[in-house]
Amino acid sequence: MLKSSSLGVWSLLAAVAVMAVLFSGCGPAAQQAGTEEEKTNREKLQDTGAKAADQLEIAKERGGRLTIPDSGAFGNPNDPHLTATATGRTYSMPVTNGILKRNIYDNFAITPDLAKSWEVSKDGLTYTFKFNQGVKFHNAAPVNGREFTSEDAKYTLMRMTADPSVILEKWKPRFQRALDFGKMEGMETPDKYTLVVKLKEPYAPFIDAVSQPGTQVLPREFVEKFPEKIVLEGMIGTGPFIPNDYKHQSIASFKKNPDYWKKDSQGGQLPYLDEVAVLYFADVPAKYAAFRARQLDVTGVTGEIIAPMMRDEPGVKNYFVLAQSIMVYRFNMKFKPYQDVRVRRAIHLAIDRQQFALIIGQGLAVPTGPVTPAFRDLANTNEWLLQQPGYRQPKDQDIAEAKRLMKEAGYEEGFTTQALFNTNTGDHISLLQDQLKPLKITLKSEQVDYAGQWVPRATAGEFELAYMAHSVSTDADSVLSAHLLSGAPRNYGKFSDPILDDLILKQSRAVTLEERRKWAQEAEKRELEVMPIAFVYANAYADLAHPWVHNAGDGPLAGSLPFMAEQAWVEKH
Repeated sequence: MLKSSSLGVWSLLAAVAVMAVLFSGCGPAAQQAGTEEEKTNREKLQDTGAKAADQLEIAKERGGRLTIPDSGAFGNPNDPHLTATATGRTYSMPVTNGILKRNIYDNFAITPDLAKSWEVSKDGLTYTFKFNQGVKFHNAAPVNGREFTSEDAKYTLMRMTADPSVILEKWKPRFQRALDFGKMEGMETPDKYTLVVKLKEPYAPFIDAVSQPGTQVLPREFVEKFPEKIVLEGMIGTGPFIPNDYKHQSIASFKKNPDYWKKDSQGGQLPYLDEVAVLYFADVPAKYAAFRARQLDVTGVTGEIIAPMMRDEPGVKNYFVLAQSIMVYRFNMKFKPYQDVRVRRAIHLAIDRQQFALIIGQGLAVPTGPVTPAFRDLANTNEWLLQQPGYRQPKDQDIAEAKRLMKEAGYEEGFTTQALFNTNTGDHISLLQDQLKPLKITLKSEQVDYAGQWVPRATAGEFELAYMAHSVSTDADSVLSAHLLSGAPRNYGKFSDPILDDLILKQSRAVTLEERRKWAQEAEKRELEVMPIAFVYANAYADLAHPWVHNAGDGPLAGSLPFMAEQAWVEKH
């Protein structure tokens, strides 16, 4: 992770990259300059992760309130196990713990949470978790402060698998992360503080799935007090904060849990803060204005805002993290033209990813395939990707090949396609339309509200071509198995390819890193051949924090901004 003090150069690079596009146009010269800039950005993003941006320290002051933003699926009902969007977990995160978690102060390494240790058998089929003793749920009905046990962890993983004994059948499609836990064969709780998980076959990403935001432990009696067996209001957990106030699409606040079970490295009681507040923002400019007005202590940012914010707000801390949000165009196999691989490949070849990364990604994005830069243990090299058709520059060769494929497929005169976008994506539409002009493809674009229409329509496959942005975990399987495997719950375009399936399954079953890297890279090559999804770019996440905020961590892991609340502290200001 880059140190915050070194990021002024990053801000300048972002600003220069965007300005170059705006003032130089999109001709060949500008495109080539963009290519070199994006190479630099991609290399720097893959090299990050060495040091924490905000080193963990013992608080010099206690009390106060940390205010953070949320702009996605917000608040109640907010069952973390069935929430499809990363931001939708915000309400539950300060209130709960996971079995394991990602350490935001150590390059997102997997670290203990409720489990104090875990072991994996040599054959990769058995996982044994040992839990901390004396951990108690919040003192609220119907749980009433009882002790957490291994049965609670077992119940949580049963819900994650959409086990019919603990969920209603009608909700099963909403438990999309069941794929992450589908290799589980059984669980045993030999005592109150031990959970043994048996897998049907080796599954390399299992521990990553357990550690991800959203795999939060919930008490069974709390969930099942609701007739629908999903959380409809409130939240009870073992976490550092207790729900205090909630107003839909306005504010969620949390008060300190005085009986929290964790201590800092010197034995001091956690959390340091008295309160955490999450403010809802319907649009990005309002969020930035609130940060400038000191109504927010932390905010996520995009490329164009970093330089002026750093200039106008002395002492503001700046954090970047690897690209864990991907922007793609997804083809629906129900639409005849997209049943032809030649059409899908033609569109893939016509897309100029460097333009997208610079203009839409605003200097914080890098071109990506399905194995993104975030998966640095498995990813192909920068050089390899940027030499592939659809990624290479200049675009002349790719455009010529795309025209040939369209003619061969019988679409020399192009066609019109419905294209589904969520709101605030006008630049995406105009840029994609411009890039598809050589193929005579016309977009009949439709922009719809994200939560109300885009999410249900996209997930139900009610589109021909769809813009989609996905948060991914730190493991490649969150893309490969979740989005590309035949029959996967997030395979919204209903694509199927036995060869790609075989490669994806081989990488997920691999026992060694070397073997897994081999099959993951082969899966990426196959995806670029059959092209069910046109992967365009991966965003780097960036956060700004005011100087009085401490222990903010390395930067934002998708859906985990509230992670910092456990050990963050604020100076009086």
